[in-house]
Amino acid sequence: MERIVIDKLGPVKHCDLKINDFMVFTGPQASGKSTIAKSIFFFKDIKNILFMQLSKQVYSENDGIKLSTKNRLIKEIRLVFLQTFGTTWCMDDDMSMVYYYTEDIYIKIHLKSNYKSHNYIWIDLCEKLTVYLDEHDFAQDRLLKMFLDISNNGLIKKEIDELFGSSENIVYIPAGRSMMTLFSSQLMFMYSVMNDDQKRSLDYCTQNYLERIMQLKPNFSDSVQKLIKDKIELTDTRINKENLQQCAALMKQILHGEYRNVDGEERLQMAGDRYVKINFASSGQQEAVWILNVVFYYLLNNKKSFFIIEEPESHLFPNAQKLITEFISLAKNDGNKVILTTHSPYILGTINNMLYANRISNKVDKAALGNIINPLKWLKFEKVSAYYVEKGSIISCMDEDFEAINNEIIDGASEEINNDYDKMVGLLEDNERWGE
Repeated sequence: MERIVIDKLGPVKHCDLKINDFMVFTGPQASGKSTIAKSIFFFKDIKNILFMQLSKQVYSENDGIKLSTKNRLIKEIRLVFLQTFGTTWCMDDDMSMVYYYTEDIYIKIHLKSNYKSHNYIWIDLCEKLTVYLDEHDFAQDRLLKMFLDISNNGLIKKEIDELFGSSENIVYIPAGRSMMTLFSSQLMFMYSVMNDDQKRSLDYCTQNYLERIMQLKPNFSDSVQKLIKDKIELTDTRINKENLQQCAALMKQILHGEYRNVDGEERLQMAGDRYVKINFASSGQQEAVWILNVVFYYLLNNKKSFFIIEEPESHLFPNAQKLITEFISLAKNDGNKVILTTHSPYILGTINNMLYANRISNKVDKAALGNIINPLKWLKFEKVSAYYVEKGSIISCMDEDFEAINNEIIDGASEEINNDYDKMVGLLEDNERWGE
């Protein structure tokens, strides 16, 4: 099982986590949830960074001398680290993070003061990875044609996947998604005129997400039902039709319409010929639309993925929060992995219902149970992990006895609110009593 260990990165003092199929992080704002999620994305994306480095010839910016494959990879990892987490000047000089892809494949990132500069980023690659990079060293005079031949890209990717022990795509969907839809008509132009330095000034996760949705927009010129129909009739791609139909129905319920990209104009199509431009849609629709579209695209194309989704509940009514959680569970149960960060008890409550459905499935009438919660949404307890993050500490909030998330761990605010109410009622009762 994959594993991440983080020490003294931002608000995270220490965490040592095994990567499960469905992971949930909750807790107060600025507690470290996003830091953990970004750290996992950062390490999982190194596969893609390596692929890009093996697909092109890169020269040193300073003197034109060719760099070794290993040094080029380290240089790019260091750059992406800074784009993801910001400057190291304000970090503890003993910060470290390590990701174990397999038992013998790992990468460690840590800081060293007084090396080349204050808090210099040091990157340790395991022996197996180092050997692999040495075997494909572009610093030699010869060029490996297979790495320059587009037709062989699939073989390169397979080789890297086998090395890292995973073939899934890594997909990050950040919070604050509505900003992308607010400027939907200008977004393509704004990004096209930015130079490389300006693009790199963006947070790496945001840049990755932005480029992804710009690539995917043209795929949604038709309704999702038409997309499913075409995929079945016109391609050999194996898909889970029932799962996709469930997803399509939930998308329509959550958005109160269907997303369309018509000649570059993004719309939410309503009943009949009515539509609203996406930048004039509600904040909840704007926040949800690209969670739904991105996940649906990967399901439709049977591209197994690891989805990291921040705050899926943003600007959504509690019922819609329930529906989007069910949508995400459908995606997970189609052979994908998911990480969620959330502040919502409705998200956690919905996950608990799907855990409970699976728990009692052998004790009740399955057909009757399925009418309440579709079996495609049921979750296995051993595949789910939930953590409460506060003041740099990470605590599991899985209840082994009840096979559920301990939802009460984030319900302290409700208790405080109720206590305040009880105190005010007490004051009123005292006043009425003394007034008698």
